[in-house]
Amino acid sequence: MRLVAIVCMVFLLLACSNTAINNEHPQWDFDHNVQFQQKDLGDNRYYIKVVSTSKTRFSQLATFLMRKSLNICQSYGFKIEVLKGVEGFNDRRSFPNLIMDSLAANVECKS
Repeated sequence: MRLVAIVCMVFLLLACSNTAINNEHPQWDFDHNVQFQQKDLGDNRYYIKVVSTSKTRFSQLATFLMRKSLNICQSYGFKIEVLKGVEGFNDRRSFPNLIMDSLAANVECKS
């Protein structure tokens, strides 16, 4: 009887645990005031998507991407492959109501 109670307690604790695999759920960085997603692609490669909002400037997104890449790789020498989201020089002037795409990149850390 006691064994059944222990097994039930362990099962309930495991069922209630909330573990994120590869940090694929949206996260918030309060220092830079940006929302981002991070996925582990394997072989020291990561996918980072920095979500663009109406209040966030492109310079904030790019700076966060650089700092997050350094934080993940723990050293310089990493490579960033930008996939989408680079703002053109005159985009804000030409299209003031344009909704910018999120900044997405693959980061490869040196081995």
